[in-house]
Amino acid sequence: MERNTETPVSLSQIGLYNPQRQSSELTEKLFVVRQKQFELLLDKIIQERESSIPQHHIIIGQRGMGKTTMLKRLEVELHKQQYRQQFIPLLFPEEQYNVKNLAGFWLNCLDALADNLELEAKEKYQVIITDIDKNIKELSKKTPEAVSENAYKYLMDICNNLNRRPVLLIDNISFALNWSNYKKNEQEQWALRKILSENGAPIIIGAGVTVTNEITNYNKPFYDLFQIQYLYKLSFEEFTELLYNLANLTQINIDLTPLLRKEKPRLQTLYQFTGGNPRTVIMLFKLLVKGFSADINDDLDALVDEITPLYKAKFEQELSRQQQIVIDAIAMNWDAISIKELSVMTNFKNTQLSPQLERLKEDGWIETTVAYKAKGNAYFISERFFNIWYLLRRSNRRQKKGVHSLSEFLECLYRPEKSLQEADCFLDKTLSELYNQNKGLAREHVLQAFEILEKEKKISTIANNNWWAKFGSIVINLNYGLWLLDILKDKNYDIVLSPFYTAIQALKIEKHDSKNGKEKAELYLKNRAIEISDPARTIIEKMKKYMS
Repeated sequence: MERNTETPVSLSQIGLYNPQRQSSELTEKLFVVRQKQFELLLDKIIQERESSIPQHHIIIGQRGMGKTTMLKRLEVELHKQQYRQQFIPLLFPEEQYNVKNLAGFWLNCLDALADNLELEAKEKYQVIITDIDKNIKELSKKTPEAVSENAYKYLMDICNNLNRRPVLLIDNISFALNWSNYKKNEQEQWALRKILSENGAPIIIGAGVTVTNEITNYNKPFYDLFQIQYLYKLSFEEFTELLYNLANLTQINIDLTPLLRKEKPRLQTLYQFTGGNPRTVIMLFKLLVKGFSADINDDLDALVDEITPLYKAKFEQELSRQQQIVIDAIAMNWDAISIKELSVMTNFKNTQLSPQLERLKEDGWIETTVAYKAKGNAYFISERFFNIWYLLRRSNRRQKKGVHSLSEFLECLYRPEKSLQEADCFLDKTLSELYNQNKGLAREHVLQAFEILEKEKKISTIANNNWWAKFGSIVINLNYGLWLLDILKDKNYDIVLSPFYTAIQALKIEKHDSKNGKEKAELYLKNRAIEISDPARTIIEKMKKYMS
């Protein structure tokens, strides 16, 4: 990568939690991934003709996945000269707590219009800006019905006089359109739907953490109004591309290429824990600049400390006391949890839990999967690093050990294979006894192998050792999978070697049921924490090579 010769960017200039405060120039420089989605949305906007019925869009992604940055990037692009003659982008604050009805929505649009014109050319548009401020003040004194009608007409009159079509870039769109004036809520939503379906209407590009009921329910006003664009986790390659870009922009005196090659297993492990979330790249970059610690768990704890102010504020401010209890139970379980198990952990009845779970799902706190060995759905925390953060901040010694052991296991998994020599010899003896159906002696031998690894502090090296993968596959083929699982659990290795344990369990389930085994094994994996099930799938692939 070519070295940047421009003035270096300070890390304090980069919006970790509020990208909207960044300058247009910096926003464009930082935007190096999500290019395809950006170009798609931009192309959809510029294809709209002056009097067309607009197609509206909504960007869906977990917190920190880049929704706000995408809206900011679209605003920056639409401000450029080639688009300024046709469109006027109105970017709204992420939190619009004052929007209680349709009247408040259009007043906010007028405010955003004034802000935009001031940003573009304050002197040129000063008369219009002054007139907008004056009219907002006067409109605020009228009834909501009068405000709704007059504010929208006034907004469109200004935009039409400028020959520019408004593009409304609305973050947290479900909050902005889910007004609290319950008696007239749906009536006003239908009125907005009608406006947004007219020729020459404003184009809406919204963002949210989930596709809400207002959009998916056939009987709701906004059904089928939006085309949905999803922002999924970054690939590891995209993750490292962002790190290189930060190094280039900040001009930190550090050569990332040899560092990332040397520390790739550490980085892959932290990437797995943070869920491919772009927000954590800046935090990881700070760690790289300082230098990774000798122990991966020190780096994991440093990331936890960095994100604590954000997570603590969101947990305490966004959730009611009942919701906090529910989130606590789901996070502490780590794996997906059924409503029956939740009821036991929280002492809430199902009738109390159901509405809370539905709200938490709509607000993006949780996701669902079909429950394994239980009726209905199972629930898990959607933002995976929040779950890791919660476990390390709130859990007991055993649960923290589970997270720390997993980090060591993953780091070994991503490193080149190491021979375990003496321990591997005991695996030979174990298999020999299993072939002779002597489970007692086989147990002694495999425990000796574990003892050697524990003594040499190499237990996590099982992660990437082919002989242990081969051993596990042979044990399962001999129908001793349950025998091995019991030994692992007795020694607490279901925690210390959780992906290895999960891989054995999934393959045992698959082999036990020749008809539906694959489906049941997949369901089991989906109910485990993704930080465990993802590496378990890697181990399963390795084991299956020896089973074929």
